[in-house]
Amino acid sequence: MPQGRLAKIIGVALLAGMLTGCGSTSTTTTTTTTTTTKPTTGNLITIVHDVPICNAISAAVVVEDLNFTQIQGGPITPYLNTTSAYAPEIRLNLTQLRDFDTILYSYPVKTGSYGYADFSFELAQLAAYDPTLNPPVHSYSATFTNSKPIVTINPPLVITAGQPNVMVLDFDVLRMLGTDASGNINGTITPVMNITQLLATSTTGVVNPNGFGEIDDLWGFVRSISNTNTTANANYIGSFEMQVLSPSTADAPQIPINLSATTNKVGFTDLGHLLPDSYVEADVTLDAQGNFAGNTVEVQAVENPFPRESGVTPSTALIGPITSIQTDSAGNPKQLNLWVHEAEPDDTGTIPNDTIFQVDLTDGPTYQASVLGPNFANLSFGPANLSVGQELVVHGAYTKPPSTTPGTPSASPFTVEPTAIYLKLQSMQGTLNSTLAIGSDDATGVFILTPCCTLLNGVPIYVVTNGQTTYLNVTGLAAITSLNTLVVKGMPYYEPNATTINGVNIPAGSMVVQAKQVHVLQ
Repeated sequence: MPQGRLAKIIGVALLAGMLTGCGSTSTTTTTTTTTTTKPTTGNLITIVHDVPICNAISAAVVVEDLNFTQIQGGPITPYLNTTSAYAPEIRLNLTQLRDFDTILYSYPVKTGSYGYADFSFELAQLAAYDPTLNPPVHSYSATFTNSKPIVTINPPLVITAGQPNVMVLDFDVLRMLGTDASGNINGTITPVMNITQLLATSTTGVVNPNGFGEIDDLWGFVRSISNTNTTANANYIGSFEMQVLSPSTADAPQIPINLSATTNKVGFTDLGHLLPDSYVEADVTLDAQGNFAGNTVEVQAVENPFPRESGVTPSTALIGPITSIQTDSAGNPKQLNLWVHEAEPDDTGTIPNDTIFQVDLTDGPTYQASVLGPNFANLSFGPANLSVGQELVVHGAYTKPPSTTPGTPSASPFTVEPTAIYLKLQSMQGTLNSTLAIGSDDATGVFILTPCCTLLNGVPIYVVTNGQTTYLNVTGLAAITSLNTLVVKGMPYYEPNATTINGVNIPAGSMVVQAKQVHVLQ
């Protein structure tokens, strides 16, 4: 099956060491001096970042081990380590992250200089969009050419006591995914990674006020809530434990999100009104002390994944792109098919990943755009603004189809009765078709994007920008050419009627992406 153009995918893992301060102690008497040195450890917070790769809509790997070896050799220093009592299986969908971040793991590691990282991957899952199939999902029998790669860290990763430490892990998925002579994905995966270290301070030692930076859309669900500040930062008033990567078979990560008086709280008034199993999306900053500070926290719905009452249908947040929309005789949407990449919270024994769910729209769910995405053009989101290729978060009760043959999964899809549908911040990869407007600030304007993903080829895509749009690897709109590969992160609104934005007339039936970021890949 033709896969279109493949682009490089870069994954980033930030390991911020919030050091526990175990140092050396001395005990002195009048006759002897005894010095006891305790091992010093740092808490490493691993953040994974990635960008898309066109039609390979799902490229998932399961991480079982990530450990380190010091530059002088010796035994492996454990980090994410499988033992007889602990068997992590953390699932990462690299293409779903596409210019986003999530948390992989957090655990203490002994200080020192590390020259090697030892990985262990379990069998991956690889799927691509193919409109000639029904359902339109081409699943591959994925195999690793090397499931236990050792990556050289040069310069070494230096874990220093008393300050955070950051490691950057780059996944080159273009080189990871094997192809045949025609350029089609063949299912083989060769892990290709590079590791470097970052600092939260300048070369002169000045601490970055934003610490290690911002994660602009971290999604998951609430595990627990605390009204007590457990950090050394007096600005925090409490926190909640957020679980991410729920499709992981075991040991999905949980991280504390700290709130302050300035946190923008959407869907709840305070921590006392935040409930477990709430699906949340958050814009957070990883501060210089290794704490996650909530800038904006949006509660979309309280889920019920494991009902205690008999006869109650489980509900959860289902995340993925629209693959098709069915309408009634009047042209109104009555059902959509959602390619579900993950559920939050997830029941890994019930909800299959990378399958099509049928979402009924006839009972009038509420429609809303996530506040984490821009809406400077003041566009509306409702049933008339749905379009194939949009990433949604669908909240509601789901029903597993009955199997006609014992022990064999049903060929029928899961069905969903949604209570709420949210438009999600997403990234689109493609090239510049034409530039329609550039403002005097070189940031505000409009251009047409030619997507490389077949799923997005149904309608023209107009990218609108403003002074708040971030440009990566390019100074502004004027420097973008048709030779550049672009990743546009923004909110994709389908406009059934003609409109005018930034002085440009946009025809009816177009996708309008309000861009938060325009990234030129290098």
